[in-house]
Amino acid sequence: MTAAPGAHVQIAHHEREPLRVAMHDVQRSVADYYAATAAGGDLGRPVRAFLVSAQTLNDLFSNAVADAATYKAILVSADQAEVDLVNAVKYARNVNQHVLHIIRPGDENLTLVGGTHGLRVYALWDDIPPQAHARLRKSTQALKPAYEAALQGQEVTGTMLELLRFYARIAPTIVHRDHRGEWSGFPLMSQPGMSSPLHPEEPRNVERALEWLSNRRPGGDVRLICGQFSIDGTPYLYGHTFVGRYSFAPWIDSAEQVNIDIGLGYVYLKGSLDGKLTDVSSRFPEARQGGVLMSHDELKSWATPIARIDDEDDWCGDTNVEIWERYVRLERSELTPAPMAYGLRRARRLNALVPPSARLV
Repeated sequence: MTAAPGAHVQIAHHEREPLRVAMHDVQRSVADYYAATAAGGDLGRPVRAFLVSAQTLNDLFSNAVADAATYKAILVSADQAEVDLVNAVKYARNVNQHVLHIIRPGDENLTLVGGTHGLRVYALWDDIPPQAHARLRKSTQALKPAYEAALQGQEVTGTMLELLRFYARIAPTIVHRDHRGEWSGFPLMSQPGMSSPLHPEEPRNVERALEWLSNRRPGGDVRLICGQFSIDGTPYLYGHTFVGRYSFAPWIDSAEQVNIDIGLGYVYLKGSLDGKLTDVSSRFPEARQGGVLMSHDELKSWATPIARIDDEDDWCGDTNVEIWERYVRLERSELTPAPMAYGLRRARRLNALVPPSARLV
C-alpha cells in the first residue's frame, strides 16, 4: 500500500490529546536544545530527550493509532529524506537506550557565532562508533544508512525542525499550540547574523518567508503603537510588542500591514506613554538585542484598541523620535542588505527576541 501525495493520517477524537502531548514533548525538546546552545552547557541531555520523544511519536503512529496503515504507507511513499530522518531518529534512540554509548553532538566542527548580542553554538550530529553499532540488533543495524544520510554530520537544530515539519504535514491537528494559537516553544530566539529557520513553518526561501511573515499574525500578545514615519510616501507604524506586561522588542510595519493584522484578529493599542513604561533590562541579562520595558499596569487599562489605521500625518508619541526613525530606516531602507533586513523583520514580526528565561506562557 502506498499513500497519495499529501496524505494525512486520520486522527480519531480520543487519539488527539495523547498525540498532542507527545508532539509537545518533541517541540519542547527542540526548544530546550536550542536554548542550551546559548547557555554553554551540556547539549547531550536535550538531544537525548529529543530522540526519546520523537521515537515515542513514531511508535504511537506505527502501533497505537487506528489509522496506522496510512502512516506506514506514508513512510513507504514519502520523500526519501523524510523516511531517512524518521529511521535515523529510531536508530539513534536505540543506540542511546540499548547500548553503553552516550549520544551527544560531536565535539569537533562546532561553529560558535555571536558577540555583544550573545554567543550560540551550532553543533553537528556525531558518528556512531563501530563497536556501539555492533552491539545492536540486526533490525536496528539496518537503519544505520538512514542515520548516515539524515543526521550524521548535519546541524542539529535544523534536522530537529525537519522532523517537526514532517509530523505537522501528515497530522496537522497534533501540533501543540499555546493560547495565542502559536506552536508551543516557538519561535526560537533570534540569533543576529544567522538565517537558519526559527520556526517549523518558516520557508527556507527568503521571498517565500517574507510572504509567510506577512500573512500570519505577529508574535506576542499585543502591539502598542508609538508613532508613524513615512519613507518615499509609504507610512510605517512602529512601537513595542508586549507579552503580558513586558516588551522585549520594537516592531515596524506598514500601515497597510497593520490593517491586515487587525483583520486577522491581532490587537493593536494606542495610548499616551507618559510615565507608563519602565526600563527593566537588568532583570533579563539574556535579552541582549534591545532594552526590556515593563508596563506598570495592564496595557488595556491605559491604551485602547485600534479598529483601523487611516491616513494621517507622521507623528511620534515618544521623546526618542530620532531612535524610532533610525529603526524604521534600518529595516526598510533599500541600502540595508537583504539578509540583514530579513533577519530584523523576522525577529520583530515573530517577536523572536524573548529569552527562554522570560517566556511568559
